[in-house]
Amino acid sequence: MDGGGRMRRCTWLKYPTRASRDLMHTYLGLIVVVHLVLIAEASGSPKPCEKDCFSGKCINGSCVCDHGWVGDQCQHCQGRFNKIH
Repeated sequence: MDGGGRMRRCTWLKYPTRASRDLMHTYLGLIVVVHLVLIAEASGSPKPCEKDCFSGKCINGSCVCDHGWVGDQCQHCQGRFNKIH
């Protein structure tokens, strides 16, 4: 409040200039970038598998087998075989 009991407004709101808007956009952009970096670091890197996956993909330290394959390394075929005569 000023001496007369009235509320004073912020000057950057009352008379916005291009420089003040650019500065505000820079700060907002910086905050967004810092936020994204912190989220990326918090998620961490994926955990590698201890052994190779034969018929599947390593996801977070475990083999996820392709359709028809089982086992801790996706090394066993499951299901029917087509015999060639």
